[in-house]
Formats: sequence, structure tokens, C-alpha cells
Amino acid sequence: MQTLKWGILSTAKIARTVMIPAMRTAAHAVPVAIASEHGKAVEVAREFGIPRAHDSFQALLEDPEVEAVYIPLPNSLHAEWTIAAARHGKHVLCEKPAALNLDEARRMQQECNAYGVCLMEGYMYRQHPQHQRIRALLEEGVIGELRHVRGHFSFPLDLSAPSIKLDRQLGGGSLNDVGCYPLDVIRRLLGMPEKVTIVGELDPYHDVDLTVSGILRFAEGRLAEFTSSFRQTLTHRYELIGTRGRITVVRAFRPDKHDGEGLIMIHDGQGKPRSERLSADQYPAQLDHFAAWVQGDNRHAADTGEVLAQASLIDACQRSMRSGRTEVPETP
Repeated sequence: MQTLKWGILSTAKIARTVMIPAMRTAAHAVPVAIASEHGKAVEVAREFGIPRAHDSFQALLEDPEVEAVYIPLPNSLHAEWTIAAARHGKHVLCEKPAALNLDEARRMQQECNAYGVCLMEGYMYRQHPQHQRIRALLEEGVIGELRHVRGHFSFPLDLSAPSIKLDRQLGGGSLNDVGCYPLDVIRRLLGMPEKVTIVGELDPYHDVDLTVSGILRFAEGRLAEFTSSFRQTLTHRYELIGTRGRITVVRAFRPDKHDGEGLIMIHDGQGKPRSERLSADQYPAQLDHFAAWVQGDNRHAADTGEVLAQASLIDACQRSMRSGRTEVPETP
């Protein structure tokens, strides 16, 4: 597999602290250009040894050496720059949530399809091997039939400090920032729910959700629930409950905070609970996964359509939280 040449649209903190270092360690990724519209690209390029720095996003998209772009911009800018990148023939890895609503996601996916480029949403957790192990345990019937999923992602945010996470116009709020992770797990395990009922605590000044909890109802009586919050201690886990046992993924979304070690607790109803530990760096793994997909690896064909499905679910949850009503996700 060939090395994919990356351009980074912005010098955002996540790019500097996580993704550029991951590009330098991934087997099939290399950063060749970075852009900033605030004059910081030269400094960051020098720090990480990136060959070229551009003073505008447009200039980076016109760089003929760049094959794929990573977009860590505020959520409200994802659609604009994903579409611009697609029109320049660049594959796109866009931070989550890729779109603020289903209509945006449709436009993004349509443009990427029209120009023959891949679009992937930045749920890096998917590439950690603990989640592949979960799939295997479910297929083995270790907990019987899966009937219920619980997910939780929270961390304490300083609500007195300026943050794009607290700006509604930029797509802020805990649901968009961290609630999307347990929703992604739930959707990938159980499919699209028939109905969602969401409640949230809205900040009276910023008008963004600080804490959200929800119930998702599926066919055949299956249920799921999730919580996201900026007002609770760091928690990132999900639990699967079956007809004869349960599995808890204790470090589900940020195992990098534990040196990359994931932890699975298994209660199979047959004896004493047991644990399994799997370690990996999920960020370079995500980049190598994307490179394989771009280069035609059919094992990753299922990634097509993920952006639309996830946007549909988040869209329904946002509508339910704001309206106070149960909502039905639209067909992607």
C-alpha cells in the first residue's frame, strides 16, 4: 500500500497535539502541507518538519501534491471545506460531527461521490482493536442476544473560559462534541432506532447543551441509552447487556489516556467475571485504515454511507432535545 500525502486545514490544537504526530508514525501517511488563515502555518510547519505552509485553505487545496485533507475546523465549517476539498479532488477525513444536520451531510456526500473521493468522519475510536474484539464476542454469543446498550462520554469543561464548544453558531454543545461517540457505538451495534427521546440541560447564556441524556427505541423491544456532559468527570465507556450476560468497555473512546490500553470486562453468566486488555494507538490506525480505503481495499467499503447515517441520528437527537418531543430519524 502506498503512502497517502496529507494536507491539514488549520493549526487547531487537535491537529498539533494528536493528528500530525499520528501522521508521522502511521505506516501509510505523511504530512506534506498545512494551512492557516491566521498566520500560524509557517510556525507549525517548522515545528513538525512539514514541507510547505500555505497562508490560505484555498492555496492548500490547489497544492497538487496533497492527496487527502484532514479538517479539524469548527463544526460549522465542515460542510463548506469538505465540499471545496472534494471539488479539488482531495479525499477527506473530517473531524466529528462531520455535519450539523442531515441536509449538510447529504450535500457533502453527494459532492464527494461526484468527484470520486472518499469521505470519512473522524471517529478514531473505531480503529482500536478492543471494538473488533467486542464484535467477535457478540458473534460468539458470549452474552446471548444483545438487548440493551448504554454509553457515556463526559468531561469537565471550564464554562467561564471562551470555547468553540460553547458557541452554538459554531456547532457547540456536549451532544455534538462527545455525545456523538456513544451514539455512533449504539447505531453501529443496533442499527438506526425507530424513535429517540432526548432531554438536556441548556446553558442559559450560550444556548448550548451542557448535559444530555436520551433513550433510543429499536425494533423487537431493544433499547439503548446514552449521556454526554461538560459538567461531569471524565467517563468514556459503554455497556452491552444480553439475555445471559453483559460486557463493559471501560476505556471506550480515549484509551490513549491510558497509554493506548483498552479494558473489556466480561460477565458471561458462566462463572467469575473476566477482563481482557488490548493496546494500540488508534490515531495512526485510523490514518492507515483511511489510506487502505482510498486505495481500493474492499474491506472498508462499508465506510460509505456512515456519514449520512450518523448525521441522521444526531439530527433526530438534536430535534428531540430542542422540541421536548420524541422524534423519528429521517432515512439517510
